[in-house]
Amino acid sequence: STTPERLSQQPTLPRSRRRFGSSTAPSTPLRRRSIESVYISPLERPERMYQLGRPVVSEFVGDEVLFLRYRLEHWVDGQLDPAGVRFPRTSVNRSRMSEPEDALFSETGKYNGLGVVGFAVSSIPPRIAQPQGPAYAFFMQHMPLDDNYSHSEIWSDHEHRTGQYKDPSKTVKFKFRILLCQKIRQAQVCIEAAL
Repeated sequence: STTPERLSQQPTLPRSRRRFGSSTAPSTPLRRRSIESVYISPLERPERMYQLGRPVVSEFVGDEVLFLRYRLEHWVDGQLDPAGVRFPRTSVNRSRMSEPEDALFSETGKYNGLGVVGFAVSSIPPRIAQPQGPAYAFFMQHMPLDDNYSHSEIWSDHEHRTGQYKDPSKTVKFKFRILLCQKIRQAQVCIEAAL
């Protein structure tokens, strides 16, 4: 078990390659293990995560980075596997309001061992058409939680925009996952997954 004192004694690594704690998890055949430690949530939620009356920030710029949790099994051949992108309303954290490790914080350690990958808002396909049925638009929604101000979701709606979340068809979900994952590479991993 890693204590806060032990973590503070570890050398500070560049943010893009931080690892936390020790791992006793078995190796996985999906990819050769290259890490010996896992992220472990701190005992207390970082103050920056609380909303504390701050307003919704609706504007997302194309180069703003979003942090997405992933499991080791969803990282294949140097790329995020489409199965690692969840629907509905894919949950991410905004880099302008958080740090990568905030996407893994849990008082219960629920996300210990998972990883975080960052990608630009501009990586999200803005529109996906399908042979039968409506085209879908994809866009960001800042959905702050009391204990996670940066929490946001990737929303979809019919192209003519009803203003509500519309769950895309299986075909559109599949295309969306593939297009997004094609833009996410190893260099964008902020915290490597061990589980």
